[in-house]
Amino acid sequence: MKKAVCFILIAAAVVCQQNLSAQTREKMLRDSTMKYGVEIEPYLKKASGGKIVKDFNYSPYINKFLKENKYVKFPPYPISIGTDDSFEGYKRHISVSSGNRLYFPKGSSLVCPTTLKTNGYMCFIAWDVKNVFIDGINLVGSKANPDYKTSEYGAGIAMYAPVNVLVSNATVTKSSGDGVTVRVQWKKQSRDITINKLTVTDATRVGMLVTGIINGTFRDITIDGTGEEDKAKVVKPQTGLSFEPNDCTSRYVNCKFYNLQTKNNLGPVLATTNFYNIFTKNTCGVNKIDILINKWTDYTDHPMAYGASFAIGSGDMTPYDTKDISGTFKIINPTIIKNTEKPNYYFFQGTNESRKGGVKYTLTNLKLVHQGKEFTLKNRASNEKIKNMINQANASNKVLIN
Repeated sequence: MKKAVCFILIAAAVVCQQNLSAQTREKMLRDSTMKYGVEIEPYLKKASGGKIVKDFNYSPYINKFLKENKYVKFPPYPISIGTDDSFEGYKRHISVSSGNRLYFPKGSSLVCPTTLKTNGYMCFIAWDVKNVFIDGINLVGSKANPDYKTSEYGAGIAMYAPVNVLVSNATVTKSSGDGVTVRVQWKKQSRDITINKLTVTDATRVGMLVTGIINGTFRDITIDGTGEEDKAKVVKPQTGLSFEPNDCTSRYVNCKFYNLQTKNNLGPVLATTNFYNIFTKNTCGVNKIDILINKWTDYTDHPMAYGASFAIGSGDMTPYDTKDISGTFKIINPTIIKNTEKPNYYFFQGTNESRKGGVKYTLTNLKLVHQGKEFTLKNRASNEKIKNMINQANASNKVLIN
């Protein structure tokens, strides 16, 4: 017992030290950017006749400035950014360059012109980019505009396999595609990615998407209101946080979330439903998953919310060799709250599936709250549906609730 307590105390001390080191690094980067950064405001005013003009497309001018200046400070008011057509391929607005450190003070925002119906990738960080720091960015997508059109493409912040990126105090609102995406590109992983304090609100397709990551740390992430109430504008899956591997080249190594909050996302909230993409037509060898979420709170009271909070269904896997994928997906201290007027017991999806091999999902210290009543492993017998859900999950070889 003493050894166990000692181990826990040592682990807590290590985590505390890591947090302090991360905070010190972030402060150092912010301070140096504020001290040595070049003000972009005069350059932008010059581009539009001596003043900032609403709905003017400043993206090409910002991108030119970011190439010529590494440390850049933005003004404390909205700047409109359309797409920059000088880039081929991905439809992007702002394209971050290697070595950029960008500071956005309180009051600043990057917004779509009111005539833009569908946003592209508003802040794009490409596969050949490394060593980036962005603090305080506030992105407002095209859903803020009348008659917007939704899309399976586009995002507020899009990382396509860059290396060493730190984003802090970020807000993404009303993206007509995804909120934030961290991706694999041409078999290359996003690597050494840190996001501290991110709020994604009212994205269309996915609040935050991760298709592959090596060394990812995500702290204080809030994802709210993903999806569309108008059926004509729905782009599924309408997921809060989605792990969507492209194929066997997608890796999830040392991927850690701390303090994840999700609220009223209309589709599945936390989903790994297409993990099977890793081991269908696998030519990459064994893929060991390593994902941790420490403290997750999900709250649902929206009457149109239809997805499971924890969606890990993959269907019949007998045609595939599941030894090619292994590892763990651990969630510590999850609290899932269903507070809709109509009874909604859709906490889990796919937890009762059994198969040989594959990822092992573990939920430790789980709390399920149904219309104000709290259930845990200890008192699950007081509600037949809760009891059956937990017992079926633990009877499988896929999920462990402890």
